[in-house]
Amino acid sequence: MYYIVEKCETSRVAWTLVYGDMMSTTCKITKLLKGNEYLFRVRAVNKYGEGETLESDPVKAMDPFTIPSAPTDVEVTSAANEAMTICWKTPASDGGSRISGYIVEKREKQGIRWVRVNKKPVYDLRVKASGLHPGSEYEFRVFAENAAGLSEPSLPCPLTLAEDPKFLPSPPVKPTVIDSSRSSITLSWNKPVFDGGAAVTGYKVEFRKSTEEDWTVAVQNTDRTEFTVTGLTSGTAYVFTVRSINKVGISEPSPETDPEVATEREEKPEIHINPEMRKTLPVKYGSSFTLTVPFTGKPVPSVSWEKADVDLRVRGMINTTSSATSITVERATRDDSGKYTVKLQNAAGSASLTLNVRVLDSPGPPAHIIVKDVTENSATVTWDIPENEGGSPVKNYLVDIRDISRTGWIRLTDKCRRLSYKVSDLEEGGIYFFRVTGENEYGIGVPAETREGTKMTDTTDWETNPGA
Repeated sequence: MYYIVEKCETSRVAWTLVYGDMMSTTCKITKLLKGNEYLFRVRAVNKYGEGETLESDPVKAMDPFTIPSAPTDVEVTSAANEAMTICWKTPASDGGSRISGYIVEKREKQGIRWVRVNKKPVYDLRVKASGLHPGSEYEFRVFAENAAGLSEPSLPCPLTLAEDPKFLPSPPVKPTVIDSSRSSITLSWNKPVFDGGAAVTGYKVEFRKSTEEDWTVAVQNTDRTEFTVTGLTSGTAYVFTVRSINKVGISEPSPETDPEVATEREEKPEIHINPEMRKTLPVKYGSSFTLTVPFTGKPVPSVSWEKADVDLRVRGMINTTSSATSITVERATRDDSGKYTVKLQNAAGSASLTLNVRVLDSPGPPAHIIVKDVTENSATVTWDIPENEGGSPVKNYLVDIRDISRTGWIRLTDKCRRLSYKVSDLEEGGIYFFRVTGENEYGIGVPAETREGTKMTDTTDWETNPGA
């Protein structure tokens, strides 16, 4: 025995043979048009002929399952400058077919178009979105997929900023007390080691009496790393803490300072200059120069400037404040070369500093000019190096002579490199004056001349020493 199976679209009247010799009592009918409605009929056949026909109810050709519902609870679980992790929950309905994967899309806050995050479906309930623009905000939505196709999109997650995670900053290290008075104490501290990933915007300062437990806020938010707490009780000891602040919040307190008493401080004067100032200061002839010396000390020290054989209050212009002192000398000459000493004094002690100045000028007068070894027609002039050689050593000397009966000087030499010069061919009985001038790289200096005339006689051991 076998069966004949036929089909017919309900919109038509003609039946079509599907199987003419089906041996089993079930069969699969293919090549139906999805969405069309069909009737099916079956009749049995044996050796005596065909039996009666059994006809089905109308049946629409369609899948036995549908697309899944949309995933739910989409959220960003971690965010950084260039990446975020998105998680979600499975759809409430899988549509009758196993979920085969998920598709995730992203959209920037100002964007119009949704862009795929994963090229291939993911089977996990999370995905990492990379290549984001730091500082931009993103929203994400998720589709579920089964054999019937893609679900509707999920509701987008809230906009999330692409930035590195932020935490509370660490507190500053133990603050330092740098100053005090009878009613105030000044603190200083360094920035915290860790800012929490967000810039530290300020600091909160708190204090309490060392004998009490309750803290008082000195300042809620200061952007400086130094603060003076005022309104304190004289002679009372206080301790202080500082907290760091960033956009996330306020850190734990720093370690407490040691107890500090509100009282006037005494500090020995200290001079604060850079090593460069300790070098000799070169100054061009005719120009001005200023020596500035910063200092500290409590109470504010008294200040004085000194230079050997010079009243600097007259020669220079001294200006002193509570933290620095300076002296200005105008139209400098070789006489302004030398050592300038500043002295500081207060009740706690003293300090001093010597600075060197070299004016780049021609030499001063040679020292100790004398005439010796006098004969009837010759004499030897000797001298010493100038006490002030100007801005550089004397390289040679100029020697001049003048007869007592004349007013003009006659140049004997301008290339003498020694400290003596012998003059010959002089007139017996004549009286002469001599003049010597040093020269260095900055020019010809100030002359030194004999104060008394030297008479040419036959007394070779006679000499004059009129002085410089």
